[in-house]
Amino acid sequence: MSRQCCLADMEVLDTAALLTWPLEMLMQGICANSQLDEVQRLSPSRHLMLESQGPRFEDPTASAIEAATKASQETGDFTGLSSVDLDVLALSFSTGYTLVTDDYRMQNVCQHKGHPWRGVIQEGVREVRTHVLVCTGCGEIQREGDTCVACGSPLKMRRK
Repeated sequence: MSRQCCLADMEVLDTAALLTWPLEMLMQGICANSQLDEVQRLSPSRHLMLESQGPRFEDPTASAIEAATKASQETGDFTGLSSVDLDVLALSFSTGYTLVTDDYRMQNVCQHKGHPWRGVIQEGVREVRTHVLVCTGCGEIQREGDTCVACGSPLKMRRK
Protein backbone atom coordinates (compact mmCIF):
# COMPACT_ATOMS: atom_id res chain seq x y z
CA MET A 1 0.00 0.00 0.00
CA SER A 2 1.22 3.43 -0.84
CA ARG A 3 1.57 6.05 1.89
CA GLN A 4 -0.19 8.42 -0.54
CA CYS A 5 -3.88 7.69 -0.13
CA CYS A 6 -7.19 9.35 -0.45
CA LEU A 7 -8.61 10.89 2.73
CA ALA A 8 -11.59 8.52 2.69
CA ASP A 9 -9.22 5.65 3.42
CA MET A 10 -7.73 7.26 6.52
CA GLU A 11 -8.65 5.93 9.97
CA VAL A 12 -7.68 6.73 13.54
CA LEU A 13 -6.15 3.60 15.08
CA ASP A 14 -6.36 2.54 18.71
CA THR A 15 -3.38 0.85 20.37
CA ALA A 16 -4.87 -2.63 19.80
CA ALA A 17 -4.45 -2.12 16.05
CA LEU A 18 -0.88 -0.88 16.53
CA LEU A 19 -0.01 -4.03 18.44
CA THR A 20 -1.80 -6.64 16.31
CA TRP A 21 -2.12 -5.51 12.70
CA PRO A 22 0.61 -6.07 10.09
CA LEU A 23 2.63 -2.90 9.44
CA GLU A 24 1.28 -2.46 5.90
CA MET A 25 -2.27 -2.14 7.30
CA LEU A 26 -1.14 0.66 9.62
CA MET A 27 0.10 2.93 6.85
CA GLN A 28 -3.39 4.40 6.28
CA GLY A 29 -3.71 5.29 9.95
CA ILE A 30 -3.35 8.27 12.21
CA CYS A 31 -2.52 7.81 15.89
CA ALA A 32 -1.95 9.98 18.93
CA ASN A 33 1.64 10.64 19.98
CA SER A 34 0.71 9.48 23.49
CA GLN A 35 0.15 5.96 22.10
CA LEU A 36 3.88 5.60 21.43
CA ASP A 37 4.61 5.47 25.18
CA GLU A 38 1.89 2.84 25.61
CA VAL A 39 3.33 0.69 22.80
CA GLN A 40 6.87 1.15 24.18
CA ARG A 41 5.70 -0.19 27.53
CA LEU A 42 3.82 -3.14 26.03
CA SER A 43 6.13 -4.10 23.16
CA PRO A 44 9.49 -2.30 22.78
CA SER A 45 10.31 -4.10 19.52
CA ARG A 46 6.95 -3.13 17.98
CA HIS A 47 7.57 0.45 19.12
CA LEU A 48 10.77 0.62 17.07
CA MET A 49 9.02 -0.66 13.97
CA LEU A 50 6.15 1.81 14.36
CA GLU A 51 8.45 4.78 14.76
CA SER A 52 10.36 3.93 11.60
CA GLN A 53 7.61 2.69 9.28
CA GLY A 54 4.24 2.97 10.95
CA PRO A 55 1.28 5.34 10.75
CA ARG A 56 1.29 9.11 11.12
CA PHE A 57 1.40 10.33 14.73
CA GLU A 58 -0.18 13.61 15.85
CA ASP A 59 -1.21 15.49 18.98
CA PRO A 60 -4.91 16.32 19.30
CA THR A 61 -5.86 19.93 19.89
CA ALA A 62 -7.03 21.11 23.30
CA SER A 63 -10.50 21.81 21.92
CA ALA A 64 -10.70 18.28 20.48
CA ILE A 65 -9.72 16.78 23.85
CA GLU A 66 -12.38 18.94 25.50
CA ALA A 67 -15.01 17.65 23.03
CA ALA A 68 -13.96 14.02 23.63
CA THR A 69 -14.05 14.56 27.39
CA LYS A 70 -17.53 16.11 27.23
CA ALA A 71 -18.87 13.31 25.02
CA SER A 72 -17.46 10.63 27.35
CA GLN A 73 -18.95 12.37 30.38
CA GLU A 74 -22.35 12.40 28.66
CA THR A 75 -22.28 8.59 28.40
CA GLY A 76 -20.67 8.06 31.80
CA ASP A 77 -17.61 6.45 30.20
CA PHE A 78 -15.15 9.20 31.16
CA THR A 79 -13.87 7.60 34.36
CA GLY A 80 -13.01 4.38 32.49
CA LEU A 81 -10.98 6.10 29.78
CA SER A 82 -7.28 6.83 30.01
CA SER A 83 -5.67 10.05 28.81
CA VAL A 84 -4.42 8.08 25.78
CA ASP A 85 -7.99 6.93 25.05
CA LEU A 86 -9.16 10.56 25.18
CA ASP A 87 -6.35 11.59 22.82
CA VAL A 88 -7.38 8.89 20.33
CA LEU A 89 -11.08 9.86 20.57
CA ALA A 90 -10.15 13.53 20.16
CA LEU A 91 -8.14 12.81 17.00
CA SER A 92 -10.99 10.80 15.56
CA PHE A 93 -13.58 13.49 16.32
CA SER A 94 -11.42 16.36 15.02
CA THR A 95 -10.45 14.61 11.77
CA GLY A 96 -13.85 13.03 11.17
CA TYR A 97 -12.09 9.74 10.39
CA THR A 98 -13.43 6.37 11.49
CA LEU A 99 -12.09 5.20 14.85
CA VAL A 100 -10.74 1.64 14.84
CA THR A 101 -10.95 0.24 18.38
CA ASP A 102 -12.05 -2.79 20.38
CA ASP A 103 -12.55 -0.63 23.50
CA TYR A 104 -16.26 -0.75 24.32
CA ARG A 105 -16.19 2.58 26.14
CA MET A 106 -14.67 4.35 23.14
CA GLN A 107 -17.14 2.62 20.81
CA ASN A 108 -19.99 3.67 23.09
CA VAL A 109 -18.92 7.32 23.01
CA CYS A 110 -18.64 7.23 19.21
CA GLN A 111 -22.04 5.58 18.92
CA HIS A 112 -23.52 8.23 21.20
CA LYS A 113 -22.09 11.04 19.05
CA GLY A 114 -22.99 9.35 15.75
CA HIS A 115 -19.29 9.13 14.88
CA PRO A 116 -18.09 6.23 12.69
CA TRP A 117 -16.13 3.40 14.33
CA ARG A 118 -15.28 -0.23 13.69
CA GLY A 119 -13.60 -2.97 15.66
CA VAL A 120 -9.98 -4.04 15.40
CA ILE A 121 -10.70 -7.73 15.92
CA GLN A 122 -14.08 -7.86 17.68
CA GLU A 123 -17.52 -6.84 16.43
CA GLY A 124 -18.20 -4.16 19.06
CA VAL A 125 -21.16 -2.53 20.79
CA ARG A 126 -24.67 -2.74 19.37
CA GLU A 127 -26.36 -0.03 21.42
CA VAL A 128 -25.45 3.14 23.28
CA ARG A 129 -25.25 2.69 27.02
CA THR A 130 -25.02 5.41 29.59
CA HIS A 131 -23.39 4.84 32.96
CA VAL A 132 -23.24 6.57 36.30
CA LEU A 133 -20.87 6.30 39.26
CA VAL A 134 -22.80 5.20 42.34
CA CYS A 135 -21.49 5.13 45.89
CA THR A 136 -21.50 1.60 47.31
CA GLY A 137 -22.15 3.04 50.78
CA CYS A 138 -24.79 5.75 50.55
CA GLY A 139 -25.95 5.32 46.95
CA GLU A 140 -25.17 8.90 45.93
CA ILE A 141 -24.47 9.42 42.21
CA GLN A 142 -21.19 11.18 41.43
CA ARG A 143 -19.54 12.53 38.28
CA GLU A 144 -15.98 11.36 38.88
CA GLY A 145 -13.53 9.91 41.33
CA ASP A 146 -12.85 6.62 43.09
CA THR A 147 -14.46 7.39 46.43
CA CYS A 148 -17.65 9.13 47.51
CA VAL A 149 -17.23 12.75 48.57
CA ALA A 150 -20.14 12.35 51.03
CA CYS A 151 -19.17 9.17 52.90
CA GLY A 152 -15.79 7.98 51.54
CA SER A 153 -17.04 4.62 50.25
CA PRO A 154 -15.83 3.26 46.91
CA LEU A 155 -17.72 4.22 43.75
CA LYS A 156 -18.98 1.62 41.28
CA MET A 157 -20.02 2.15 37.68
CA ARG A 158 -23.60 1.14 36.93
CA ARG A 159 -25.64 1.22 33.77
CA LYS A 160 -28.12 4.11 33.87
